[in-house]
Amino acid sequence: MAAQAIVADYRPGPAPRNRLRALARMILLLWAVGSVAVTGWVLSQNPFVNPVIQRSAAKAQMAIEAAMAREVTPEWLVPRLQAALADDDTPRVTLLTDLGRDHDVILPPALQAQVDEARAAHEGWRAAVSDCGVCIADVTQCPSLALVASCTLPFELSPAGDAAALARQGGNLVAGGEVDEIEAALAGIGLAATVATIATAGSSLTLKGSATVLRVARRADALTPGMRRALRGATRSPAPVAALSAMAGDVRKLANRTSTAEVLPLLRLADGPEDLRALARLSDVTGSDTRRTLEVLGKARSLRLLSRISDLALAAMGLIALVLAQAAALAAALLKLGLRSLLR
Repeated sequence: MAAQAIVADYRPGPAPRNRLRALARMILLLWAVGSVAVTGWVLSQNPFVNPVIQRSAAKAQMAIEAAMAREVTPEWLVPRLQAALADDDTPRVTLLTDLGRDHDVILPPALQAQVDEARAAHEGWRAAVSDCGVCIADVTQCPSLALVASCTLPFELSPAGDAAALARQGGNLVAGGEVDEIEAALAGIGLAATVATIATAGSSLTLKGSATVLRVARRADALTPGMRRALRGATRSPAPVAALSAMAGDVRKLANRTSTAEVLPLLRLADGPEDLRALARLSDVTGSDTRRTLEVLGKARSLRLLSRISDLALAAMGLIALVLAQAAALAAALLKLGLRSLLR
């Protein structure tokens, strides 16, 4: 009992307490110095020069598919489908219907009946011939960009299409009307590329096809102001063929990854050559589902999912936050000591 009482009454003396405090202070000091040193080393690696890096194609595809699965619900699909039906936009009705089927969204019976009726009205051969006739006569009056691609592009991709465009602008020049320099330049490039087919073993046909797509897209009002400015600058440059090569390559990549019919709607989303290049990168990941991805997630969100913040940038942000927290704790401790001195 006496031993227990002695143990119960034991309190560390001043010396042990001072040693514990000194040890705690030393540990805190080493932690603070170490944190600052590691933060300095990480910042010396310039983590914010390229804080955003490209995801691998597989990881980007997984991120996009997961985002689409969360987004495509009856609440998302039904109002958009109703709006497409009201606008008589059959290609978008088809796209949204296919999205609903792929994500197991069951439409209300009345809406499904409207969809079937709208698609049937434009799928018969009589309707197709009539719509194609309108597109061939005047591309600006074509009911949809998909029909522009299927009805107008086959002719425009031939040498006769380039020759007709040059003749049209030549007639405007003779009549004293306004000459479309961009169409004339693109048609000239397309015709020259066709003539050079044998000399280049067919490689010039890729430039010809891309130039034709851009020319038809411009006539069909499927280009944004930024793309029109870029085309104008390219065609007026000292070397228009070289200036158009990058844009032509991106157009060709979009066509290869999706389809010729999908290129024109996708071009309408490009605000400039940089956007066109980004859409071409997206098509590397999403392939034939590129337009579906953009319909569901939008351009900005789709392109963001192609990238992620680098591990080094994340580590730097975490270490900076840690050092700031330590500085704030030190400032609070100093303030507390100062207030105690004033109170004394």
